[in-house]
Amino acid sequence: MSDPIYELRNVRQVYARRTVLQIAHLRIWPGEVLALVGPSGAGKSTLLRLLNFLEPPSAGEIYFQGAPFSAGQPLPLALRRRV
Repeated sequence: MSDPIYELRNVRQVYARRTVLQIAHLRIWPGEVLALVGPSGAGKSTLLRLLNFLEPPSAGEIYFQGAPFSAGQPLPLALRRRV
């Protein structure tokens, strides 16, 4: 099997001391079809913003095609262009 397109490890997003998203581990594979389903405020839009590198995670690591991006790093413009 090929490598995952995305891999999230211990990703957490916090706004104003409130944790709005917490993912221990998630892999998204090439050709995989996913649906984000949940009530308002469940973190669906936040997850999409993180996957598009529109904002950095508060904690954890996001890998896109094997390239790492960790909390505290500046937003990677070159990586965003590849998404």
